[in-house]
Amino acid sequence: MRDRGESGLVAHLPEDEWHRVQDTGIPVRFEPRAVLLRQGDATQHVHVVLAGCVKVVRSESDGSRALLTLRSAGDVVGDLAAVDLEPRSATVTALTTTITRLLTGPQFRRFLTRPAFAAGFAAYTVSRLRTSDAQRVALAVLPVRERLVRALIHLDRESRHSDGRPGIRLSQVELAELVGVSRNAVVAELTALRDAGIVATGRRVVTVVDPSALSVWPQGVRPALGRAGRDLGRL
Repeated sequence: MRDRGESGLVAHLPEDEWHRVQDTGIPVRFEPRAVLLRQGDATQHVHVVLAGCVKVVRSESDGSRALLTLRSAGDVVGDLAAVDLEPRSATVTALTTTITRLLTGPQFRRFLTRPAFAAGFAAYTVSRLRTSDAQRVALAVLPVRERLVRALIHLDRESRHSDGRPGIRLSQVELAELVGVSRNAVVAELTALRDAGIVATGRRVVTVVDPSALSVWPQGVRPALGRAGRDLGRL
């Protein structure tokens, strides 16, 4: 396993295996709000995220929906359908300018026959499950302010990295879904942050004006709860 401050699948693969992945398939660029994968589709291709941030949203038959997770550089989306050949279980949409490597289902499954890749992918899959568990704990025990700040820090970092400029393209409802609170609670916290000059808000966008102030905004932030403490929204 590599230890270079990376996360996602890339953190679990030998360097030569990661380069082999990057050399397979075709490069694709998505602008914010572009759909990478759509729930219910019978496609099998996989996106390996090289830059940017995407959201994973599941819709239910009653019209409700849930923002399940965010994925960033080094992560993989669409792998479940490539493995079990079932329809897509969620819709994946770009939050920032996103660059991926698109692998067909057969290409991805061939990687799974390679021992080094298969071992790394298994470890990556386990890490996603552990992070999901840690996130549920965080949502249960952390105050709203800490949850929101952690999400904003992560989203701001990914936005600056992919676009070279700030700007978190999530609505207040989507932020509320992400951190597991009501929209009113998010509005109240964003208002306080805006009044303090730390963020600016617009239609479906939050801009972090002062990242250093945001990082210390929730006084007495507790130590990280597993990987979820490092990135609340990163799964």
